[in-house]
Amino acid sequence: MTAAADNGGGTGAPEADEVLLVRARRRLRELAAQLEIAPFAPATTTALRAYLDEDAVPAGAAFARWCALSPTVRAQRTASAGEVLS
Repeated sequence: MTAAADNGGGTGAPEADEVLLVRARRRLRELAAQLEIAPFAPATTTALRAYLDEDAVPAGAAFARWCALSPTVRAQRTASAGEVLS
């Protein structure tokens, strides 16, 4: 079940959206470091384009669904995801 389908207060294993958002955040941190170290390197351009092609749209959609959840549900899922993903 996805976060879009379960807007309730379930605190089980993290939903697919939470996993996708954590992965996107990790990748963005790597890209930010790459931009700081070698902003004009061809590898940086390739990595940024790959992120935009592969992850940006699904991560954006997952973030929109995340924002649509109530603050209470987000807090519960953050705690649950932290336990599993840390």
